[in-house]
Amino acid sequence: MCTLILLDRVVPQIPVIAATNRDEFFARPAAQPVFVPASAGRPAHVAPRDLDAGGTWMGVNAHGVFVGLTNRPVVEKPAGVRSRGLLVKDALAQPTAEAVVAELLRQERVPYAPFNLLAADGNDTWLVRRTIQGQDVRTLDPGLQVVCNRDPEDPSSEKVRRIEKQVAGIELGLSPERLKDELFRVLRSHPSVSNPFENACVHTAEYGTRSSSVILLGAARRAYWYAEGAPCQTEYRDFTALLDDLRRAGIEGVST
Repeated sequence: MCTLILLDRVVPQIPVIAATNRDEFFARPAAQPVFVPASAGRPAHVAPRDLDAGGTWMGVNAHGVFVGLTNRPVVEKPAGVRSRGLLVKDALAQPTAEAVVAELLRQERVPYAPFNLLAADGNDTWLVRRTIQGQDVRTLDPGLQVVCNRDPEDPSSEKVRRIEKQVAGIELGLSPERLKDELFRVLRSHPSVSNPFENACVHTAEYGTRSSSVILLGAARRAYWYAEGAPCQTEYRDFTALLDDLRRAGIEGVST
């Protein structure tokens, strides 16, 4: 995933609102989100699937923890590294965002290609950055978070600055339906003609935006919309029923 927008504890009763685009090579197989039941001590979760390495790039678990990962660019992918998508699955096994950080600290010596990983549960939000030099962990204050391939504060990232400006113009008091339509508009945008990689929606011959999601997690509304393809060309479908399954799994888990 290469574009992750988080409206973090700024919309009343919907503390986690995530809008994401996954950019990947078209040849890499993937599948739409599914409900994954609890097993081997891990809670149930909902996530799309990377059919190549068996992991995922984002998801939500029965505890209400959202996890999303973006790949950081490297000249050449290091050899012998574990799939970052499997790390996301490990993160989705945790009960809180803070526990996700503890899991990543436990795996600090496990070799991965560079990444940015964000975990949010409506109470806390954490960003973990893994580079060739090492791993950095920070807690984030409530607000608008935009995470792409580089550091969020990287002054050379035109993409982050543009998306921040677009999302900052959205009225947070809108109804959930209108709010998601505004987020769809941002995820579909490609204002940069000279560099397609500076757009939220990326189009090149072999690589581009493969899927898009908007997820609302809160007491006022839980919803999941997903587009299997570039969102400027593909309609979003309603996958909220998967979150309903997840909620039931969480209630059953507490009662047993």
